[in-house]
Amino acid sequence: MTDTPRSAPASPGDPAGEQPPAPGGPRPAAAAQGGSAVVSSDTPLPGAPPPVGKPHATRQGTVDETPGAPRDTPPPDAAGAGAPGPAGATAPGDVPGQPVYGPAGTGPDPNTRTYGYQAYDTGIPGRLDIGHALSYGLEKFKLNPGPWVAVTSLGLIIYLLVCLVVRVVEPRSALGLFVIFAAVMAGLWLLQAAMVRGALYETDGYRPGFGSYFYLGSMANAFLTALLAFLATTLASALCLLPGIAVGIGCMFSLHFAIEQGQSPVEAIKSSFLLVLRDPVRVLLLVLTVVVVTALGLLACGLGLLVAGPVATIAVTSAYRTLTGGPVSPA
Repeated sequence: MTDTPRSAPASPGDPAGEQPPAPGGPRPAAAAQGGSAVVSSDTPLPGAPPPVGKPHATRQGTVDETPGAPRDTPPPDAAGAGAPGPAGATAPGDVPGQPVYGPAGTGPDPNTRTYGYQAYDTGIPGRLDIGHALSYGLEKFKLNPGPWVAVTSLGLIIYLLVCLVVRVVEPRSALGLFVIFAAVMAGLWLLQAAMVRGALYETDGYRPGFGSYFYLGSMANAFLTALLAFLATTLASALCLLPGIAVGIGCMFSLHFAIEQGQSPVEAIKSSFLLVLRDPVRVLLLVLTVVVVTALGLLACGLGLLVAGPVATIAVTSAYRTLTGGPVSPA
């Protein structure tokens, strides 16, 4: 049987002059599958005196060589050392089925700024920060004050109209008072829904114009949700003050679910309660903060509500998006 010259050329690490063996000549050491050179005990190394006795292997599997003898460098692997493998192949040392990472410097830039209090629209609920929610609401209002003041002014217009109707009509019956009260509440509920719609646009990163606040989807659904929340709060307050406060806080996100997700009034109120129970302490602190901000707005002859109302609405909507893992655009 004749010797077949090895297919790979000598690598730069091979000793000078190492070539495929000539027929009938001495055979050099064969390369092991792992790439380590194994020297036969009966084959002398080129240029070295015949070994005395059998050489013994060290713990690493290498062979003790006679001092002064040239060292054999293992040839490259059959697949080619350092060459990229086919798609789906793993490099030596990689575990099949595990992710293979690229070289250093190929990932995202660590200096890239991440906007927002949480990752944008991750679907993972974040931690509510009351200070951040209020500052977020104020910054958003500063960037788009005109439409917000115009929409909030509708509340002042409703108040002035009610005063005018009461002075002109002077209702004396309970039915007349009930009709006026129902009309005022309906107007305020629709105004509240419009402000929630605008705040949802703001957290999406869109600065709404005046007409955008009234894209409520189903206005009847929003109205019924506000009505049901009002009735539930009123009935609970009739029993005791604390249950009424608890129900009112539990319903604070019901319009958000009804407008953004199109839930029915009952589903929206249920979803709001579950969301409040996710972090009740911080939600309660947010409610107290919003009450303080609103009271400060009332102290400025009511005109402060033109600022306090939008800031509070955007802050509550930011809390809703944070607790649900929804998008919160940068301020």
